[in-house]
Amino acid sequence: MSPHRPTRPVRRLAAALVAIVAVVALAGCSGDGSEGSTTTAPVDDATAQTVTTAVPGPPPGAEVVGLRELETGQCFETLDDPDADDKAVYLVNCTDPHTYEVYDVVTYEGDGAGRGTDYPGTATVQNWSEQACFDRFEAFVGVRWTLSELDIAVWWPSEESWARADRTVICTVVSGTGDTVVGSQAGTAR
Repeated sequence: MSPHRPTRPVRRLAAALVAIVAVVALAGCSGDGSEGSTTTAPVDDATAQTVTTAVPGPPPGAEVVGLRELETGQCFETLDDPDADDKAVYLVNCTDPHTYEVYDVVTYEGDGAGRGTDYPGTATVQNWSEQACFDRFEAFVGVRWTLSELDIAVWWPSEESWARADRTVICTVVSGTGDTVVGSQAGTAR
């Protein structure tokens, strides 16, 4: 399965403008007014500290489950493992911070949908899958996707998973800003 998040040109433009304003604002605040000056703070060996870096891993209380085992209403995080990209996820409680919430799981019914058929192509499967998820978004969230502050991420069968008879399309709701959310987004009309 391949993850996909449709983009909205307006949101991309807004994000770019925010980034430009931030860079300009920070540039105006940097330095002490003299060109090329630097300062060095003295280092006191007696106050050296050990810094521990957190090792990436599952969120607290998370359970590793197969991507195709997900059900409507479940929340999850993706694994930090490219080899597991379309195979497993961290299932988390929706009351904990999470990135994805499954709002529907559908079976691909577009062109070439039958078992034992050749893969109809990424564009065909992607287009059908995204449209199926767009069509189901409002019933879950309570507002049309085009008017929502939330966004959609979709997983659909890849050519490899298609050969294993995978026809599962997973529709997920995500924050429009890329932040994690807490709680279910069902009926929030956000």
